[in-house]
Amino acid sequence: ARLTPDGMLELRIGAHSHGQGLETTLAQVANEVLGIDPDHVRLTHGDTALTPYSTGTWGSRCAVMWGGAVASSCRLLGERVKRIAAHMLESAADQLQLRDGAVCAVGSDRSVTLGEVAHLYYRQPQRLPADMEPRGLEAVTAYKAKVDTGTFSYACHAVAVALDTTLGQVELLDYVIVEDGGTLINPMIVDGQIYGGTAQGIGTALYEEMPYDDAGQPLASTLAEYMLPGATEVPSLRVVHMQTPSPYTEFGQKGIGEGGAIAPPGAIVNAINDA
Repeated sequence: ARLTPDGMLELRIGAHSHGQGLETTLAQVANEVLGIDPDHVRLTHGDTALTPYSTGTWGSRCAVMWGGAVASSCRLLGERVKRIAAHMLESAADQLQLRDGAVCAVGSDRSVTLGEVAHLYYRQPQRLPADMEPRGLEAVTAYKAKVDTGTFSYACHAVAVALDTTLGQVELLDYVIVEDGGTLINPMIVDGQIYGGTAQGIGTALYEEMPYDDAGQPLASTLAEYMLPGATEVPSLRVVHMQTPSPYTEFGQKGIGEGGAIAPPGAIVNAINDA
């Protein structure tokens, strides 16, 4: 986490966002800790020349691991910001709080913005006291959840189908998902992951196939042969959230990326067997 001279926050993470909305979610985490406007947060990922080494994106872990890491770095950065702001406001650092993109003195209306703190540190260092924080406005931290087995969400999918036994066609009539992702940092992004994952699971169960001929040549080499479910194949999904905070993570969040994709094949096949 690095504060720039104009008061913007740069986050550099050792993972990559491939549709799960890390740019938004991690900006919200930074806002929670530093009080910075999410629009003033820039995320860099997928560039090993700039980002920390890490194990990347897998196992529904981004919100847990990088949410925790961003929070840790921002918390450390916030303490350094307060020390500089204390000099500017002639106040004790423990009497300051971070709020709305500024450092505010408790019990008064005095404050300085993060941009003013950064400008002083980078552009006018001669105004800083001799014992000022030497490590700068850049903090690198690692994060480890309290358990090694992961903090996965719990999900249950229920589906009603109509089956044409002559043609072998299946119609999904109703689809309900009950999901517990713990504390939802951004409910809209969580819904998006569930919808997208469920569409993938429906494709796994009913549409997507990789056939080969006798010579081992693939017969589905384009999207004309490899059938993906579209808007007419995915029903209107009903999602119910049960938010039970995890005791093992920074904010109680759980990994949710796979909760949509894993259950549909089992639910759909069970419904077809029942029909």
